[in-house]
Amino acid sequence: MMSISFTLKPLTIATKSALGLLILLPCVAIAEDNVTDEALPTTTLEKIVVIASPFQTEAGEMATATSIKYAYQLEQQTASTLGDVLADEAGVSTDSFAQGASRPIIRGQTAPRVKVMNNGLTVHDASQISPDHQVAVPVFGAKQIEVIKGTSALMYGGGAVGGVVNVVDNALQPQLQPKITGKVVAVGQQATDGYLGYAELMGGLGDNWVWQTSLQRTDQGNIQVPHWDSTEINNSWYKQDNANVGVSYVKEDGYIGLSYQQLTSEYGLPFHVHNHCEISSTDSDKLACASHAPHVHEEQPYVKLKSDVYQLFAEKQMPMMGVDKITGKISYTDYHHDEIDEGKVGTTFDNRAINARIDATHATFRTGTLGFIQGIVGLDFNQSKFSSQGIEGYLPTTKRNQIGVYLIERLTPTYRGASVSADKFSAQLPDDGHDHAEHQHDLTPTKPSTAPEDKDPWYAEFGVRQEFQTINDISNDQKVSHAGTSVSIEGGKYINPNNQLALRISHSERLPASQELFANGSHLATNAWERGNTQLKREKTNGVELTYRYDNQKKFETSISGFYNDIQNYTYDKTTDLITSGEEKGFRLIDYTQTKAKHYGGEITSRYKINQKISVGGFADIAIIKLDDSQSKYAPRLTAPRIGGDISAVLGQFDLTLSGYHRFEQDKIANFETVTPSYNMLDAKVVYNSKGKHIYKAFFQVKNILNELAYNHASYLVDYVPLPERSINVGITYQF
Repeated sequence: MMSISFTLKPLTIATKSALGLLILLPCVAIAEDNVTDEALPTTTLEKIVVIASPFQTEAGEMATATSIKYAYQLEQQTASTLGDVLADEAGVSTDSFAQGASRPIIRGQTAPRVKVMNNGLTVHDASQISPDHQVAVPVFGAKQIEVIKGTSALMYGGGAVGGVVNVVDNALQPQLQPKITGKVVAVGQQATDGYLGYAELMGGLGDNWVWQTSLQRTDQGNIQVPHWDSTEINNSWYKQDNANVGVSYVKEDGYIGLSYQQLTSEYGLPFHVHNHCEISSTDSDKLACASHAPHVHEEQPYVKLKSDVYQLFAEKQMPMMGVDKITGKISYTDYHHDEIDEGKVGTTFDNRAINARIDATHATFRTGTLGFIQGIVGLDFNQSKFSSQGIEGYLPTTKRNQIGVYLIERLTPTYRGASVSADKFSAQLPDDGHDHAEHQHDLTPTKPSTAPEDKDPWYAEFGVRQEFQTINDISNDQKVSHAGTSVSIEGGKYINPNNQLALRISHSERLPASQELFANGSHLATNAWERGNTQLKREKTNGVELTYRYDNQKKFETSISGFYNDIQNYTYDKTTDLITSGEEKGFRLIDYTQTKAKHYGGEITSRYKINQKISVGGFADIAIIKLDDSQSKYAPRLTAPRIGGDISAVLGQFDLTLSGYHRFEQDKIANFETVTPSYNMLDAKVVYNSKGKHIYKAFFQVKNILNELAYNHASYLVDYVPLPERSINVGITYQF
């Protein structure tokens, strides 16, 4: 293991202020609209298309804050689970449970309010019911990962009130591939003595066939941490293997494709205690613990997971009069994981599920003098059979049937603006905004207009979804059914070519999840006895979001979003009792409870180009969920506010970035929680971009330069799993 022995003092007040200036300083650029600078040519970058949006909308044209991570970004980082990969995006964080499991948190909300998709189909695993269960979709090697909110999310369920995360891979190719291409990626990480590797090949067969295959491996040791009780987090190791193969038959008017993906992983559970507690026989709101000899783990507990996923896609262009295209998708998932304790299988989780979706896009037509409208009507069906058997069988065997019908319409003043992209899976690699002398990106001059080139001066979007759900508790022979209606209206308008306003108003109804209804038993990973409630009602959210975007097409751009949600029947895991002494110290009684709630916050992102080679960026985010509960004022495990930024520069073939953020103290806590202290994170990265016929990128990165001991308040293991120590990471990507 590499080590560096030098000490840096924590950030001073002046340094913290400098982080704030990364956001505040660029604001002076708004006053520079009339300043010309021939050294800074006005350019238009390639479109950043949101594939999960039914209209393949550009990220900057949506009313809600939207972010995308592309392949080249994923290949230059060391995170290997979904939550950790997205944690540096504004408004997004993670509920980190060591290395093997981390779920994304969007604006303070995570599963089941955040839905994870793979190529637009639901990822069925066990991550929805517990933070120690891995999100079973590979992220290293993905084409892009999208985070979306708003009207577009209605395609994927009214319950996705937090947002939708869509992981797009290369398995299904709707475009012909004239030659064989490939990619090899290797990344090493010091903080875990680990590595990540990825290899991909794709090509064509004959005139109509396209194939793709990929392999991915991750092997990471225990997380090493600074200034803690121990130098590493015991039993926090992680291993993963993933294989993917796909084949598509492509014609001018459509395609059909089939893919198979197998993901296997093993990872340690760093905090796992045996307890002898249960609900008291004399007081149902109290825990009672039996005395016993202290338990010593001879073999540490770990998870052994396997997920097999089959996907079939088909699309037909112009199948009939008035219909532009019909798209069908179906997936089958066979998910299984064992939690192994003392060398034996303690608990087994199984999930066998089908997700089917069919969309019809109607032709664009003129609506009098209003403009042009195009829309999508679709049907979404999910069926899953989930079981947990063994020591932690706190959930009964359940069968869930869910069906949703949705309609989304988009109105714009031009025919082009209303049209849906013909290529459902196209994803153009965006320009990184730098001008490397030997590998200059393709930049096209813009022309003044009432709105930026290739963009409409305004748009309006309307969506509605009706959803029906039945969950059958097979173990106890009981059935619970719910129905919900969600509606969203959004619109955006360019005040002038530099300024845009967008507004969304929505009503969402989330139906209760299985664990919220039927959980009843000890869950060692969360160190709690979880108790569901079959009387839970649908959760109703009325929300508004306002977004302002400014881009002077020269030096400065910014996006500011604010949101407010009023929630009825907000469901959360309320701690009713807590053991405060003995080996069971920290064990909780959790009840799934409903109350009124207010959810509000916002994000800001900015970038100021000092010149063609140097730019300064900044961001800030905050999300608060306030409960109408006399015992618990705030929702559990709220993500603390954050402010940060970066300085980026280009020197020949090198990209240099110094980035950092300050995470504030989290003192808005639920009952039985404690305040989590603030911390500072500072990183540096150098990327080399090749020139000539060999295409490769190499990077050198230092994470947590200050070597700070930092805790994530949003984690169930906040006190037991600090963030990693200072780490040197290196990697290379080679394409052919």
